[in-house]
Amino acid sequence: MLGSRNQEVFGIFLAVLGILFLLVNNGLLWFGWEALWPAIPFLIGAFLLIVYTRRRRPRQLFLGTFLVLFGAFFSLFSTGILAWDAMDRLWPTIPLIVGASLFVLTVAGAEGPPLIFGIVLVVFATVGFLAESDVIEPRVSQPFVRIWPLVLVAAGILIFLRGKRERLQSEPISPASTGPESESP
Repeated sequence: MLGSRNQEVFGIFLAVLGILFLLVNNGLLWFGWEALWPAIPFLIGAFLLIVYTRRRRPRQLFLGTFLVLFGAFFSLFSTGILAWDAMDRLWPTIPLIVGASLFVLTVAGAEGPPLIFGIVLVVFATVGFLAESDVIEPRVSQPFVRIWPLVLVAAGILIFLRGKRERLQSEPISPASTGPESESP
């Protein structure tokens, strides 16, 4: 169950989200759903960051940071500031957002994947931007562009294994599992 402070914040979040949906559904805003949807990940991310200040769980900090940056990035497209066809050149922003979220996790001192994953994602994103800008040749950038998702796979496996190890260490040891089973005559 949520604490009273978190219930208040969650209640405000739901009310604001409901008001936004009402305004869009009834044509009271000058923009429609296609311009509004990035506000949802942004607001969920902001909520998670507020919850993080209370609970200090790394997944809330990482996911909150990611969703705020993700929502902000896509709001540039949905509001018409950037054209959707620019996404084919701006795709490196996604690994950059993940890398920045990992940096925030490290700077906050929260336990998470090692900083090297964030650094590698930022390097891959930089190479992607340079490749899309024709600053470096495709033969140089192509390996980076093709394998950057492996960093996410490695980080996911590391987080999974760390969580499994912590869960196994926190489980009580039952008497049956500490010694040989007694055999009945």
